[in-house]
Amino acid sequence: MLYLEKNKMSRYQAKKLSLKFVPYLFVAVTILTAFGSNSGTWA
Repeated sequence: MLYLEKNKMSRYQAKKLSLKFVPYLFVAVTILTAFGSNSGTWA
């Protein structure tokens, strides 16, 4: 029972953490795509 509660809590925290990091991930991917592609002018 305690394990189940702990697992649920960690899953919730992971979801919250991922939601917090989504904007940073989006920016990182945009920058990498802009510099990675040969033209990179669309960014």
